[in-house]
Amino acid sequence: MISIVKIKEPKELFAYRLQPNAEYDGANFTPVKDAIRQSLLEEQGYICAYCMQRIQNDRTKMKVEHWQSQSKTPALQLDYKNMLAVCLGNQSYSYNNTHCDTHRKNTSLYF
Repeated sequence: MISIVKIKEPKELFAYRLQPNAEYDGANFTPVKDAIRQSLLEEQGYICAYCMQRIQNDRTKMKVEHWQSQSKTPALQLDYKNMLAVCLGNQSYSYNNTHCDTHRKNTSLYF
């Protein structure tokens, strides 16, 4: 896993979080998620935070990961410091052949 120096969150995320009932992947979140994805990739140099494989800004080839699980820490679902850009980790394969966030699922991650 690489060490990542977080930059300022995208302005779209800040504005979205101020809306009533804002939640990750909620209503009107797609443009916000696009801005998050781009910002994460730029700060990470377009590499997966786990395996350091090259990734590109394509939702079919990478995803936004919450290093503190959304299910266990819902208050951090819109916290930019809790987000990482990661590869898909062979998500369509059997569990034994997955890696990165796909393999980790909701287990706790400590840094």
